[in-house]
This record gives sequence, C-alpha cells and structure tokens, in this order.
Amino acid sequence: MIRRHFPLAAFMAACVLFSSACGVHLEDVPRRQLAQTSFVYAADDSVITQLHAVEDRVVLPTSQIPTWIRDAAVAIEDRRFYLHHGIDGRAILRASYVNLRDGTIEEGGSTITQQLVKNLYTGTDRTISRKVSEAMLAWQLEDRLSKDEILTRYLNTVYFGKGAYGVQAAARTFFGIDARDLDLAQSALLAGLITSPGHFDPYAYPRRALGRRRVVLRLMNEFGMITAAQRRHARREPTHLHRVPALGRYDYPYFIDYLKEWFLTNPAFGETREDRYRLLFTGGLRIHTTLQPVVQKAAQRAVDSVLSYPGDPSAAVTVLDPRKGFVLAMVGGDQHDYWRNRDAGRVNLATAAGGTGRQSGSAFKPFALMAALESGWSASEMFSAPSTLQIPLEDGGVWDVTNAEGAGYGTMTLRAATVHSVNTVYAQVIDRLGPKTVVEVAKRMGLRCCRRVSNPRRPLKPYLSAVLGTNEVNTLEMASAYGTLATGGLRVQPVPVSRITDARGTILWEADIAPTRVLDPQLTSVENGILNEAVLYGTGTAANIGRPQIGKTGTAMDHSDAWFVGAIPQMVASIWVGFPQGQVRMEPPRTRITVYGGTWPAQIWRLLMLEAARGLPVMEFPHPDVGYVSVAVDATQQPYCLPNPFSLPQNIQTLQFVTGTEPTKTCRSPSTLQRVLIPSTIGLSESVAVEGLTEAGFYADVATAPSTQPNGTVIFQDPAAGTEAFQTSTVTITVSWTEPEKPSPSG
Repeated sequence: MIRRHFPLAAFMAACVLFSSACGVHLEDVPRRQLAQTSFVYAADDSVITQLHAVEDRVVLPTSQIPTWIRDAAVAIEDRRFYLHHGIDGRAILRASYVNLRDGTIEEGGSTITQQLVKNLYTGTDRTISRKVSEAMLAWQLEDRLSKDEILTRYLNTVYFGKGAYGVQAAARTFFGIDARDLDLAQSALLAGLITSPGHFDPYAYPRRALGRRRVVLRLMNEFGMITAAQRRHARREPTHLHRVPALGRYDYPYFIDYLKEWFLTNPAFGETREDRYRLLFTGGLRIHTTLQPVVQKAAQRAVDSVLSYPGDPSAAVTVLDPRKGFVLAMVGGDQHDYWRNRDAGRVNLATAAGGTGRQSGSAFKPFALMAALESGWSASEMFSAPSTLQIPLEDGGVWDVTNAEGAGYGTMTLRAATVHSVNTVYAQVIDRLGPKTVVEVAKRMGLRCCRRVSNPRRPLKPYLSAVLGTNEVNTLEMASAYGTLATGGLRVQPVPVSRITDARGTILWEADIAPTRVLDPQLTSVENGILNEAVLYGTGTAANIGRPQIGKTGTAMDHSDAWFVGAIPQMVASIWVGFPQGQVRMEPPRTRITVYGGTWPAQIWRLLMLEAARGLPVMEFPHPDVGYVSVAVDATQQPYCLPNPFSLPQNIQTLQFVTGTEPTKTCRSPSTLQRVLIPSTIGLSESVAVEGLTEAGFYADVATAPSTQPNGTVIFQDPAAGTEAFQTSTVTITVSWTEPEKPSPSG
C-alpha cells in the first residue's frame, strides 16, 4: 500500500528540490500580516484590558519563550524538527497513505516549518496544490532562517484555542501568567492543544487535556528532553487553570467604549474607520490611558453611596484634569447592566453615545454670566427678581419664566442671582444680551467640544430658554467647559490617552497639551469668585468640601434631569442624575425626594471629591490682580455709557466694574431735554422733597406759608404732581411755617 502511493511523495520531494521549475519562490509569495493584540493601560500602568478582533496574539522574542514549551512543541508536533530541511519524507509518506485511502486531505504530516509557512503564506485550503506549495516554501524558509528562528516564529503564530494565538496569549488565557513563567506541566498542556485546540480544551474536556499532557511528557522523556523524575513530578501537578474569562469582561467598560470611539474617529490613526479599526485591534498597540483607578473607584463609590436604593435613578460622571484635558474617570451607567445588556444597544450616559444628551438646567447660567461680564456688565447691577416673569417674543407670544419653587426676591444683584440661581433675572440677562451671544460663549468654553465621540452632535440652539438649560448636553462637555473656568480661561481639549506605542515601545502618538486662551483671566477670576459663593451660600452648599472650589447646580423642567458641575484647580467633575429611559419626573412617589441639582448630584460630587482630592495640595484658582472701579452710568442704556447732561437722574446708577471693562463713552441719547412726570412732595419734609425733585431732574424753589401742619412740611406744590414738565424746570413747593407764639409778659 505504501509503495503504491510513493509516486505522490516522490513528486512533492522533486518539486521541492527543483522549486524553480515549479514556479514557486518565497520572495514572490505575499506574507500574511499577523494580527497582534493591543493592550490598554490605566494611568498607573495597570492593564485594563486587551483589544483584539479574531486573533489574540502577542509576539515574543526567543529570549522570552522558555525551553519547556519549545521542547514540548517539538516533541508532539515535529519530533524530527532538528533533522529535516523543512519537510519530513517519512511524515509525507504516512500522510499520503491516509489521505489517498480516505479520498480527502485529512492527515497533515506537516513539519513545524510547513505549519509556519501555512500560517504566514499559504493559508489553510485543503488542496494538494496548497500542500505542494507549502512544502516548497518550507524548504526555502529553512535556507533563510535558523531552527531557533523558525521555532520562535511558529510559537508566536500557532493557535492554542480560546482565541489565543501564540504562546504569550495562550499563557495568559489558560494560566493568567506570562509565557516566560510557564513551568514544565503547563508547557506540556499547551503544546498538546496545538493539534486540536477544541478537542483537547482543558475547560470543556479536562480528562482529555490531562491525557494529552501525559503523552507530551512521555515523548519529551523518550527524546531526552526531560528526566524521568521531571516527568513524574509534572504528571502529578494540578492544572490550576485561570478562571474562564466572562467573554472579554473588564473594568471601566464605559471609559473603554469612549476610548474606542475616540480612536476610531481620529484621523491621526488612519484615513478610514476601517484602517483605524485594523490598527486598534490587530496592531499590537500599547495604549496608555489617562484613567486613574483611584479617581474612577471614588466616582463609582460616590454614586453607589448616594443612589443606593432599588428604584433610584441613574448617574453619569466625568472627571477631568482641566490643566491637561486628561479624562481621569468616567461612569456611564451601572457596570453590571453594561454586561447584561451588551447586545441591547447600550448608551454611555457620560458621553450620551447612543443617546441624545440631557437638559442642563441652570448649570448653563455660568455661560450667560461670562457673556454679561464680557459685555461690560457689572456683577453688582440690580435686577428685578419677581417669582414669575413674562418676556415678549418676536412672534408676538410671550416666554413665561418661573423661579424654582415659585420664590420671589424683589430686587437683587447679578451676583446674588447667580448664587441663588434665580431664573427670572437670568431670563432678563439673555433677553438683553441676545441668545447668540450666550451660546457663542458656551461653545467657546467647551460645549460641543467632542462631537466625534459624544452626543448631541447638532449645534447649540440660540433660544432665549437656552439660559435655563434647554439645550441637551453630556457630562464630558460640561466638565470641559467648567474646566476652562478652573484654568483661569485656558481651554484644553479632553483626551482619554496620554501616549500610544508599538509593541517595541516606539512612540506612535502622544497627547499634545496645547491650552488655548478663550477667556479673559480677570473676568474668569470674577466669575470664579461668584461660583465659589454659590457653593458657600447658595444652591450648591451640599457640595462644599472646605477648600477653594467653584460649582453650579442645574435642574431641568419637571425635575427630569439634575446636575452639579464643579471644580477645584486640579480636577473638575460633572455629575448628572436622571432616568436613562427618558424625561421622568424625579418627584415622590417615583423617587424618595424631589431631586434638584443641589441634592443628590451635589452630594455625589462632594463624596467623589473628598476621596479623589485626598493628598492633593490645597490650591487657589488662578487669581490675577483684579482691580475694581466705581462708575456712574446710565443703567437704561446697553451697553452702559456715561450720563450726558440730558440723562435722567433716576436712570443713573453707580456700579463696580473690573478695571479695564468700565464704560468710557458718553451716552448719545437722550440728546434733548426730556419731559418727566413731576413726583408728589405733599406731606414730605422740606429736605426729602427737595432731594426727590432733584433726583427726578428738577430744581426746587421753596416758599413758606402758615399752616396747621408741623413746621417744615410741604403743603403745596406747583406744578401739581403727576403732570409733565421738562427736566431742569423749577417746581415750587410751599412749606408750612408758623411763628411760635411769644409768651405773654408777666403781670
């Protein structure tokens, strides 16, 4: 039988010896690109996860592959490896007999060199032509590489099962160790898997795997690779398999999702998304992220501590280093839900990837405050602060604005309106500034910073209601925008990675920390002072951690979204609380309390920062020398201007401005004398009446007349109160004056 099939073996050997005649040359055959696993590291250099598509592979040099696994592979796969020149005639004859007997290509008979050629060049087609080419190329490969080089490349490419290609991936998959730490028993078990990884899978078929290990150890002993004592000791050793990984589960999954999207949408890593995908999952990258496990765990613990009851809403958190833009932590939802719903269209609540974003509520007001300061407004300007307000719209309708809990405040400064988050004041602010101005500042500070990796991606809408947070946002961009305040007006683009290298350590990409000045440092310092008061005395007191900090609460209409965004100089955190499924009111009985930004979000922020900032030095925010100047202005003019001779006294206010932002131009209007209503002075004292007329823009002429009223009381005025007269005209007031009676002379 063997002699009958000898011509096939002779033909293959002849083709190898005369390969030029067969037209197959190693240099003409394109080499298959080996996929290598990429590794993702936290900022402390701990491994978060591995990224690979189909093949999990880490290529090792010869020095890191122990002798045990090299000898074990030779013993079970190619016992004559060191004797042949790429093909083994005896093995070919044996395989030829079996294959021709069965009528198919079933028996391999391939040497280690042939298997390497199959992995690198020819692929796995079960045809005689492929086997012939494989043999010819193996002969040529032996001419070019040493046996050690061939064996090293083989052990870096061969499949061991469970998605592990190469000995390093196999050692980590099955034993949780590096290949260099494999012992004899572990090496024998891995080598035994090569022929049929599924059949000898130690997780599914432990008895088969142990039997296969015994075969490998016996062969190693027979070939003099190990002693009988070593064989006996290795046979008795338990397998101690690494626990079966839960289908690629890893810590910090929402951050990893954000990282993947950042990479796959970044043109620095390839022209197309397919190019970037191939590099990320097969390029053997070493991705050093900015995630700090200590901060990440603090964020998760803070969320779990506050939202600890069944039925509580969810939370999203993003923490940045505002000085570098490094994303230090990200909570995008419940981590257990992430893995339970891995095929159900997950939404990362932190970036709103897969979703639409959520309304920011009053956490948007700091952008309007900065727009007002940039427009030359004074933080001490007075506003009416009724409980409700109607603002006319261009289409003839009205915008109804109500303060939280229906509170009214009479009149108050812009500073106080920010500290106490008064909606009716900020409605007047955006109405006077114009919504485009406010939205432009918000965008400049960092909103819509990251549209490639987060939602919403549409531009901010310049509505009047934008000041109350009707635009949808996410925690990543809100943290970025508030980070611009924390740095004194320098904006840095958020980034999840500090550097990327290849498997050899060559730097392929490094974060370019390039702050851009987008806000005036003096105005930023003024705003930070106001936002510090919001934490000390206003709506954000639940977030107070007893060190320099800024912050602002936000609550959407009907309490469906609640925010707290705040910062210390080294760290900024954005907290959102709400129900992921939609705009659900967070009010009893649906929730344990009525949720505002100053409740659960502020409490989460405080717990997070108390832990994450532990050990960080107490620092002040950038604080340039801010000078103030008091200037009398016509408060009815926008922008403010200096009163002219026709400005009405009652329209003139003395306000404080940051030096350099105070108005210097004189008002152009009014340009003529104005007719003004004459105030009533009847019943007032002479001094008060004169002061009132002067403030109204009139001169006062005083006359006296006897009266029953107390002396010095105004009893008459001309013109009468309520009539109009030109400013600077004279109003005559008559004051009661009766001579006291002289005492009668004594008799």
